[in-house]
Amino acid sequence: MSTFKKIVGIVVLLGVLFLAFMMFGSYGEGYRAGALTKVAKKGFIFKTNEGEMYTATVINSSGEPGDADGSGVINNIWYFSIKNDDALIKQLEDALLNGHRVKLHYHQKFWKLFWVGDSKYVVDGVEVIQSK
Repeated sequence: MSTFKKIVGIVVLLGVLFLAFMMFGSYGEGYRAGALTKVAKKGFIFKTNEGEMYTATVINSSGEPGDADGSGVINNIWYFSIKNDDALIKQLEDALLNGHRVKLHYHQKFWKLFWVGDSKYVVDGVEVIQSK
């Protein structure tokens, strides 16, 4: 086998390994809590499940997160994609329709993958937060 073919083979193999790592690897993971405002299926060719969650941070008079003293609230909408899991989607839809707050577990991908969703954040778990 010629040296050129070996070099091309190594480059192709490294490219495949890099793409596999980007597809299946996670940059980070964590939790976010809030109230769901949207759960939808989107896409023309690749149908993906997308969601939006309202998160609010209470700030004090010095502009730092903390105890509410009537000074303000920072509104934030978090956009995420949902793992293709019917049970998970059903839980999210139920929480949305019943107005429950939720805690979502997500993985942050390196890139947006169009066949996974419109966001780098892919939700793979949900916990309904019970009212006290």
